Amino acid sequence: MMRRHDAWLANLLIVFCFLVKPVMANNASETGGVRLLTEPQISGQRVPDDQTVSADVHRQRAYQYARDWLESAAPDATVLAYPQALTQDYLDNGFSLIWTQDAARDELETQVNVISLAGFSPEFEWRAWQLRQLRQQPSDAAYDIFATDTAYALLRYLSVIPDKGMQWFFGASHRTPLPAPSSQRRAALFKAGLNGSLAPFLQQRRPQHSQYDALVKQIVRLQEQAQSVWPTIQAENVIYPDQAIATTLALNLVDNLRLQGFWGSSERLEAINGDTVRYGGDLLRAVERFQQQHGLSMDGIIGPATAKWLNLDPQARVRLLALNAERLRLWPNDNPNRIVVNIPDYRMHVWHDDQNVFESKVVVGRQSRRTPLFTSQLDSVVLNPSWNVPRSIVQKDILPRLADDQQYLSRNQYRILPNWQSNIAIDPSTINWQTVNDDGFPYRLQQAPGQGNALGKYKFNTPNKNAIYLHDTPAQSLFSRSRRAFSSGCIRVEQAEQLADLVLDLSGKQLASYQGYLDKTQTKWVSLQTRLSVQTIYQTAWVTEDGKLAFRDDVYAYDSHAERQITTQEPSYLTQQRDISSSRSQ
Repeated sequence: MMRRHDAWLANLLIVFCFLVKPVMANNASETGGVRLLTEPQISGQRVPDDQTVSADVHRQRAYQYARDWLESAAPDATVLAYPQALTQDYLDNGFSLIWTQDAARDELETQVNVISLAGFSPEFEWRAWQLRQLRQQPSDAAYDIFATDTAYALLRYLSVIPDKGMQWFFGASHRTPLPAPSSQRRAALFKAGLNGSLAPFLQQRRPQHSQYDALVKQIVRLQEQAQSVWPTIQAENVIYPDQAIATTLALNLVDNLRLQGFWGSSERLEAINGDTVRYGGDLLRAVERFQQQHGLSMDGIIGPATAKWLNLDPQARVRLLALNAERLRLWPNDNPNRIVVNIPDYRMHVWHDDQNVFESKVVVGRQSRRTPLFTSQLDSVVLNPSWNVPRSIVQKDILPRLADDQQYLSRNQYRILPNWQSNIAIDPSTINWQTVNDDGFPYRLQQAPGQGNALGKYKFNTPNKNAIYLHDTPAQSLFSRSRRAFSSGCIRVEQAEQLADLVLDLSGKQLASYQGYLDKTQTKWVSLQTRLSVQTIYQTAWVTEDGKLAFRDDVYAYDSHAERQITTQEPSYLTQQRDISSSRSQ
């Protein structure tokens, strides 16, 4: 094992070699294999002694000795992505090993494993496998070199998340090489390793969110369960409460629910006879709890949706947990006063001083008109808002209706305006509707405030490039559904009046003071002194406050990645990059 005293001896040997007989690599490449050292030639002449060797040649010799040390210390099976940076950094730091503490190794492997399990990066899958193999081998130097190479990949990965994360975590794959991190970041890594603070250095690179730690614990638990049998629920028909079901099916349900934490030792089945069991009592209540944790209607009916979640195996759940753990790197969590809308959960939460003070069901955009992921600020509340209809909705929804119903505009209190700068309405009868088409509608539509207004009584203004905001709605019946993706992109809030009352109160204002505007259906903009950040997120798995796993349907199909086996091979793009670099250096 190569400890610090071994590195000191290696340095001493290099100095000794310089003094006795200076040598350097002949035509050394940056990425080639093991080199043979030969005596240096300058302009075709042998260098007579150290007195005539320049500082540059000394640096070249030192670098070559470091490179040969690196290649001899690294295991044969390991191919390094950043050999040039590693050579220079180990040389600059006296060949000291920095992964000498188990806590640092554990933290690196944890973060790399989570990325690998998320299923979008063949490179990190390969790295996770290599780290596990090397940790079981006796060579500290081999592990150290590959761990540092992997830490460089991790640091670079983290630096490009703001640019690439929205692709990687929502259906795309990481299949291109990442350049080495900056020399400053590499120096910080070595500094932490040399002073024994590498574990906390890496922990600071975790998502600073309590959910990350909770998800990691659940990943470990599910990986342990993956070794046991997870019963499949073979339900050919829909199962209703109080129905008689086969005993074998009931026992499979019990085993499945027990493994997932919904069946305890005190629960009992209710036998009808030796072959059937009543689907009721404890078994029904366990299924209802299961449905609640998966965002399903708590009706106890085991149909296709419930059966799908019951049959989702531990490996698939682990991938969802890991993917959602990585998504936490995207969501800002540093504002104690914020509104968070989780799209797949169809629910919003208001946080004040980092305390969850309010929540409400929401309706989000349907699959064809998705609510975007964005961060903004709530700067005002609009009472009795008018609705400036987006052009896309005019073209896709309203104009087709006008072809069959000429009274649609007047019945729904729409005004036709020449543009948004003008408040003078155009008489619909003056328009030749036969010549108007979806692409060439030159006007603007505005719906007047009132009972039928699509925005209801309250609009929560959140300036952003997508023109998305939260608002009230007259269509309250939609909130009774478990799946609530019906809007054209904006976010409808079930308890809009309570939300308006809360955000006004946080700014030292009272909703009751504006009751006159509400009664007269008069529009009033109320600016907020205390502005909450607003963010839409996409989390299909998380851990509840009581330690239970919660899952939600992937409404926008963002969780999907190409089905494939976890790789233990180096990604081809790294090999190709290395081959190209090698050929260029020869």
